[in-house]
Amino acid sequence: MKRHLSALAALTVLLVPVGLEAQDTDWNRYTLQGLGGVFVRAEADAACESAGVTGSSLLAESAVKLIEADVDVLTEQQMLENAGLPEVRITVECAVGAGNGTAGTLAYGVSVRVQQSAQMIRDTQVTLPEAVTWYATEIGVASAEDAADALAAAIDGKIAEFAAAYVAANTEEGGN
Repeated sequence: MKRHLSALAALTVLLVPVGLEAQDTDWNRYTLQGLGGVFVRAEADAACESAGVTGSSLLAESAVKLIEADVDVLTEQQMLENAGLPEVRITVECAVGAGNGTAGTLAYGVSVRVQQSAQMIRDTQVTLPEAVTWYATEIGVASAEDAADALAAAIDGKIAEFAAAYVAANTEEGGN
């Protein structure tokens, strides 16, 4: 009985999504200035796909939301021609509850990060093709019935955070 109460208490605490602090400082926004747009890549694992979030739908919906928010979306070819190789990578990972009071639940993690080419200051001969320069994440747990809505809200929120940071960094006031 104690085990079930402990599991129930843990689930109660976890049922409220937790938005982790985004890496959205002046310095991180500075890394978004003048990128000329971003290529969008999206990934969802099998458990998320069972909840209705596929990589292809995530990619299409996110690209539309970014364009609507005045973020320039690049094709893969345009990204490869850009010296910074700017990419927004959206990753959604899920785990289905299987017992100990977790049956009928879905735990999820949503990550939106900007990756671009970077060069080390102390040795400019060292160039990294992918360095994370901005990110935002959220983790949460939802009931199986509410999983699709919870995932959609988390994804939309993180995309909106990135779009706001990108637009702020690329406006006249943002230093561009």
